[in-house]
Amino acid sequence: MNRDVTRDTLADGALTILQGRDGFRFGIDAVMLATDLPEFDPEGTVVDLGAGQGAVGLSVAVSNPRARVICVERQPSLLELLRENIEINDLKDRVEARQGDVRDHREALEPHTADLVVCNPPYYRQGERRPGSSDERAAARIEMNGTLADFVDAAAYVLDQRGRLKIIVPPLRLGDLYAAAADTDLSFETMRYYHARPDEDAYLVECVLRRGGAPDIRVRPPLYQYGREGSDYGPEVQKRLASLGAT
Repeated sequence: MNRDVTRDTLADGALTILQGRDGFRFGIDAVMLATDLPEFDPEGTVVDLGAGQGAVGLSVAVSNPRARVICVERQPSLLELLRENIEINDLKDRVEARQGDVRDHREALEPHTADLVVCNPPYYRQGERRPGSSDERAAARIEMNGTLADFVDAAAYVLDQRGRLKIIVPPLRLGDLYAAAADTDLSFETMRYYHARPDEDAYLVECVLRRGGAPDIRVRPPLYQYGREGSDYGPEVQKRLASLGAT
């Protein structure tokens, strides 16, 4: 690998993640996506759409040692890091990296084969935010290569009956998520707002949708990333960080 990378750890050091120093880098939302997962078959298949360098998919794999994980990534530079991270963490027997575009999901995925899909799609439509300092970051942040609806369509295609999608979006995209789900057989099951602190507005929304589920929704209590004072993570975030890699 010729690019400048950093070596970061998750799961109390049990999981090593190489990521580009100047490219797309995972954040705490990756930990939130990979933990507190909805119920799924412990020996089933989990698909990570837009897997990046693998922080989410590999975290799911180490925390669910009987599950098979398929990580789908379009960008070659991130796919290279993903494959390297699978190798250095000795997860080749359970984690597969596939190059694929969510717009061409029928080529990258088999229908009705996943028990759970996780994804953290680009948060903004083109023109809503500045792209970022690199092409890699821009493609992860802005809908340059597929929309939110494309990710939802891919999830609906690969999920088995009664399988679930866990997805994180900013509040301004909730309307788009509802519209995208309305064109599939995915129904909202739960919703949860993420706040940086108890006295601040929500900045992300976690939604769980179920294929073939009843048209109902439960709004869970909010999650606070930090305590009211200071910069330390709040108790739940600390607990979820500690839970990575627990078997």
